[in-house]
Amino acid sequence: MSQSTDRFSNQSIVNRLSDPTARVQSLAGVAVHTSLLDGAVAATKVVVVSALLSVSLSPAVALAFLVTFGVYGSNKLVDAEDAVNCPDRAAFVARHRAALTLATVGGYGLALVLAALEGPLAVALTLVPGAAALLYSVKWLPYGGGTRVKDVFLLNTVLVAAAWAVYISFIPVAFTDRLPGAPALTLCAFFFLQTVVAGEVLNARDVVGDRREGVSTLPTRLGVERAQTVLYGLDGLTITLLLGAGLVGTLDEQAVLALLPAVGYSLLVTALVGRDVDLSRLCAWRDLEYPLMLAGVVVFL
Repeated sequence: MSQSTDRFSNQSIVNRLSDPTARVQSLAGVAVHTSLLDGAVAATKVVVVSALLSVSLSPAVALAFLVTFGVYGSNKLVDAEDAVNCPDRAAFVARHRAALTLATVGGYGLALVLAALEGPLAVALTLVPGAAALLYSVKWLPYGGGTRVKDVFLLNTVLVAAAWAVYISFIPVAFTDRLPGAPALTLCAFFFLQTVVAGEVLNARDVVGDRREGVSTLPTRLGVERAQTVLYGLDGLTITLLLGAGLVGTLDEQAVLALLPAVGYSLLVTALVGRDVDLSRLCAWRDLEYPLMLAGVVVFL
C-alpha cells in the first residue's frame, strides 16, 4: 500500500512538472515566496526614478533588487502572521528556511559591498531599509513589556513607507556627482504615498491574521470599508502632488503624464478592497502598478 501511494505521489509530481500551466504557477509561487518578485518590483522603481531624474542606469538597480530581496525575505522568515494570512508561503518558508536565510543574508551583504564600492552615501542609503526592518520587527519600544513598531498603529506603515521611499528615490542619485534636489524629493513623497496605499491594501488582505497577532493597521483599526476611504484620499493626494509639481515645474509635464496612469490604476485596485474578490490576488494586482509606471516612462519620456 505504501509503495503504491509513493508511486502515485511521484507520478503526480511528474504530471505537474510536465504541465506547462503548472510549471508557470510553480515558478510564480517560488518568485513570490522567496521575494524575488519584490526585488524585481524595487528594481523597476529605480529604473523609473532614474529615467524621471535623467540619471543614467547604474548598479543602483541591482542594489535595489538585492536589498529588497534581503529585507522582505528575512521578514518572511520571522512573520508569524503568515501562518494565517499566507499559509502556502509559510509552508514554503518552513521547508526551505536554511537556504532562504543564507540567500537573504547573502543578498543584503552583497548589496552593501556594491554600495561600498560607490561611496558613503550609497552605503548609508543601503542601510536604511535594513535598519527600518529591525525597528519594525524587534520588540524594542519600552511600553507593554517590549513592543514592535509593527504593532503600533500608523507608525508601522509610516516607517516602512518612508524607508523605501527614501531608498528608491535617492539611491540612483548616489551614483552621480550631485545631491538629491527638488525632483528627487517630490518623487520621494510620491513613492511614500503610494507605498502607504500599497501596504494598507495588502493589510486588508491580511486582516484576520493581523488581528490574531495584535498587529494594528488601518483595516484592523477602522474596518475595511473605512480604510478603503482613507486610501482613496491618499491616492487623491498623490494626484494633487503630481499636478502641483507639474504646475510649479518641479517635475516636467512628461514626468507627470508618465506617473498619472499608475495612480489611476492604484485607485482601481483600491476599489477592489472589501469586494467579493480573491484577496490573495491583491498583492499581484498591486505590483502591476510598477510595470505600468515603467510603460508610462517609455511612452512619455
